[in-house]
Amino acid sequence: TMSFVEKLDEEALEFFNGVANKPFGQQAVAFLNAYWQEVNEQAEFIFTVAYEMMRYADMNAKGISLIHLYEEGNDVDFDIGLYFYEQLNKFLERPENKEWTDERFASSQPEMLTALKRKQELRDKVDVNFDGRVSFLEYLLYQYQEVANPSDFVTRSMATDQEEHPELTKAREALIEVNNRIQAYEAEKARLEELASGTGVKALGAKNLLAQLATSPLAEELNMALIKAEAAVRGATRKFGGGAAAAADNRKSVAQDFSSGAVWWLNRDLEEKQKRYGKKSK
Repeated sequence: TMSFVEKLDEEALEFFNGVANKPFGQQAVAFLNAYWQEVNEQAEFIFTVAYEMMRYADMNAKGISLIHLYEEGNDVDFDIGLYFYEQLNKFLERPENKEWTDERFASSQPEMLTALKRKQELRDKVDVNFDGRVSFLEYLLYQYQEVANPSDFVTRSMATDQEEHPELTKAREALIEVNNRIQAYEAEKARLEELASGTGVKALGAKNLLAQLATSPLAEELNMALIKAEAAVRGATRKFGGGAAAAADNRKSVAQDFSSGAVWWLNRDLEEKQKRYGKKSK
């Protein structure tokens, strides 16, 4: 096997940086696409635990506490990288999260290191392109180095068709539109909650509007965006095989049912958004 820290040549580095400059979620998809055979059983951990933790660390670095104000980033500095690992370890130590330390997620467990040693690892190994920052892609390659390394990632990724298929683009963009609608909805909710916490006529008016928010035009637009996204994700899923049944009946998007990381991620992302914002069936 190639060394994990083998230097990338100029062309490979340019390709690598191109992926590392995309938002965290798209970096995860690129990694999963390249190593789907080897890591599909870890996909749920990557989506639910690592990805959320990376976003959380990035939000923390940017001083943002409300998700609707957050624009997903692509990398963090070493101090936030350390914070990411600390938070990840704390999360995994909590008894209520023990499902994530299950044997089947063994390869996803972060190595326990002192802060000093971790910083050294971040600098010497994790930071593939030596820019003093940690992208989600770099974290993933380092975490799953038993099956992956940067040079191999570039080789595998460049060998497959680099242009995102229009059906996948359509589904991904439909989910971005859902995000925009969620942000608008949450922003209005936060605004009204702020007003409602006051006193007088304004507060009463805000309380009324809050009570009606679930049936407001903002909620309707969000619901329409979810319906469109579902159709787009289903279309992409049908086109790329695997998972059509999984997406159609209401069970979890189990990674093994999908033929690629991209299609699984779209389904999983949609599922999460439906769970939080979809219309509850009566």
